[in-house]
Amino acid sequence: MKSAFYKLPQEKRERIVGACLAEFGAKEYEKAALDRIVEAAGISKGGLYEYISSKEELYLFVVEHSYSKLYDFLRDRLAEAGEELPDDILDRFAAAARAAIDFYLAHPEMIGVIDRTTRIDDPALASKLEGIFGRHYARVFDTEGDSGLAFPRQDVADLIKWLLAKTRGDFLRDLASGSDSSTVSARYVGEWDFILGVMRRGVYKDSRAS
Repeated sequence: MKSAFYKLPQEKRERIVGACLAEFGAKEYEKAALDRIVEAAGISKGGLYEYISSKEELYLFVVEHSYSKLYDFLRDRLAEAGEELPDDILDRFAAAARAAIDFYLAHPEMIGVIDRTTRIDDPALASKLEGIFGRHYARVFDTEGDSGLAFPRQDVADLIKWLLAKTRGDFLRDLASGSDSSTVSARYVGEWDFILGVMRRGVYKDSRAS
């Protein structure tokens, strides 16, 4: 974003950011329209270009904003509960998944933005988005231990990143279906309990490896 954006009054900045979140949170990047953003924000398109160089720059700003808010919330919520981040990778994800529910319910448009970052066709843009996600992911999840893991820690982390995208998508679809928030939250927690239970114990009753 250009420096002029950060010199705007707070109310106007928040209005522009809100319009961007609504647009990019509801539509894929390619289908999102700057015309709808400026209309919702109450500014001219020429005025918007006083603050941005391109649609991509604006999109990356919105994605960064959404991830920053989410991961700040996760760290603050766990700190408020007086909890140390668990060293075990699965315990840490269990704690974070439960902490995330309130943010998901309060900011579905940000979760919509984050969810749609997984469906970008442009390899160059997708790489930039992966970089944003990786930086924020590392703030919470790159310090846990790997003691006792049967598979390389990075492979386990990559699997969980994929599962994060799946559960976010399931959460948004449940909300969009009209289900009440308590039902959606219970399904989300149940899905993660099942996923983490399978990862801890495997799918067999005995110790078969295949």
